[in-house]
Amino acid sequence: MVGISASLVKSLNDLGLSNYEASVYAALVLYDNAEAKDLVGFLSISKPSVYEALDHLAEMGLAVKRVSKPARYSAVSPEMAIDLLMGNHKRAAHLALEGLKKLETEKVPTDKEDALWTIYGDANIGYKIRDLFRKAKSQITCIIGERYLPCIERCNIGNVSLRLIVISDSPDIERKLHEQFPGKNADLHVVSSEKFMVPPPFAPPEFVKAHKFMNFANTLELIVDDEEILMIPPFVSGSVSVLNTRNKGTIFQMKLMSQLNWKRLIDGEEYPFPPPPQKKKRAELKK
Repeated sequence: MVGISASLVKSLNDLGLSNYEASVYAALVLYDNAEAKDLVGFLSISKPSVYEALDHLAEMGLAVKRVSKPARYSAVSPEMAIDLLMGNHKRAAHLALEGLKKLETEKVPTDKEDALWTIYGDANIGYKIRDLFRKAKSQITCIIGERYLPCIERCNIGNVSLRLIVISDSPDIERKLHEQFPGKNADLHVVSSEKFMVPPPFAPPEFVKAHKFMNFANTLELIVDDEEILMIPPFVSGSVSVLNTRNKGTIFQMKLMSQLNWKRLIDGEEYPFPPPPQKKKRAELKK
């Protein structure tokens, strides 16, 4: 007789059934209809466990109990069973989300508000970018490379003020951005990688040398409401990590650098601040 695979039981576990419930339901599908003793023998599990699983399956609408002596059970169709389980999941997810969002508005402050956190992996970073866009209340300032551009493609920010620089050589990016973020609150710009790679004139020689090894597709500087930041340095090409913090000093420093980049790349200012005074030559001093 065909057995019940572990992968099938695991899939039913993921949909909310226990091991016994998953095994009993699968056995009922196999048997068409069966008495409890048939299932005990086939599954090699105890009679109380089989009866408990049958009762719960019947309560969930996944099994039907036939009035007979002894009682016989049959499974509803697999399609109906999956629909019922998915419906339960959606209802549970909705209730859980409502409860968690309520808790989110009642956060308990801790003494670790200024901690510097590191988030690893593209998936986790993508979730965090979308989460910050979603939670923004007044303003978002962002410089983003093409690698993380898909993370904001479906973000709806409403009337939040957005200042966005995208580093990309794709000709159609700017049009798509204006379609996604219409209105006067969006200041959107696309800067080519070639332009972004030009070091600022006030950069020290060491910075100019390091500039050659940067991968600007990985760049991310995201400031939300002047309260939280994400930052990815453009030095790596593979798996990356992102700095995440609410530290006020770090936010101020990143905001300053963002303003300098904005003035240099968008406003065309070569020197966002006055260059340092030149030292006078000794001959001039002697005069």
